[in-house]
Amino acid sequence: MPRLTLAEQVAAEARDKTLSQLVRQASNWDRKVVAQAVLIWMRDHDTVSANDLRDQLPDVASGVLPGVLRGMSHNYLIHTGAYVPSTAPATKGHRIAVYRRRTAADQEVAA
Repeated sequence: MPRLTLAEQVAAEARDKTLSQLVRQASNWDRKVVAQAVLIWMRDHDTVSANDLRDQLPDVASGVLPGVLRGMSHNYLIHTGAYVPSTAPATKGHRIAVYRRRTAADQEVAA
């Protein structure tokens, strides 16, 4: 992955802080609805990004989606290294991460 410029690092830190705050402020119900939607999506697809599920979730839950995806990357999902432009109008096409299921091989590499 290419090195981030200082401006990109600052922007990434702000993004991560915002995502964490959104997830903390969300109800347990919203977090669980989003996690369930991700798990259902992954039954039939190899990868997932916020673009895939945003329109399928209630407005409140869709705001939590990126943070839940990132949180799930600690045990269920793994970042593919790929990014796609966001389809959410408010993001103006910023890059969003694409994830896939974590496999036993991924866990062995991490150990």
